[in-house]
Amino acid sequence: MTSEYSEKLKDPHWQRKRLEIIERDEWTCQICFDSESTLVVHHRRYLSNTEPWDYPDELLVTLCEDCHEVERSERHGNEEDLLSMLRTNFFADDIHTFATGFYEMKLLHSHEIVASAYEWALSNPDIQRELIERYLYQLKGNIHAEG
Repeated sequence: MTSEYSEKLKDPHWQRKRLEIIERDEWTCQICFDSESTLVVHHRRYLSNTEPWDYPDELLVTLCEDCHEVERSERHGNEEDLLSMLRTNFFADDIHTFATGFYEMKLLHSHEIVASAYEWALSNPDIQRELIERYLYQLKGNIHAEG
């Protein structure tokens, strides 16, 4: 990160925008749902000639520091892998169809996805049993660690 960009992140305009995004995301990392670690606002992509605080809200997301580092370090390689796979296996019209589908797809807020996953998991007795066993195992470990 350049020192000029670092200075922009101290600007009151960015601090206000950052707070709005973190509040929108309910003070929770949108990848791992951590609400205890330090949170940062991540730019999903960069726009030329745009100040950090002038980005549309949909290009900003709250992440914990660990998830932010993974996103920054692994995203480019993963995008290159995806692009290679698309070029190898699909034609231009196929890729356009995928892009249109993603653009028009209604993405649920991550909390809605988690709630839906819990609903599904709790409707299955085998999964219920596994979750309870994991919880009890973790609880037992915490009791031993405290004692």
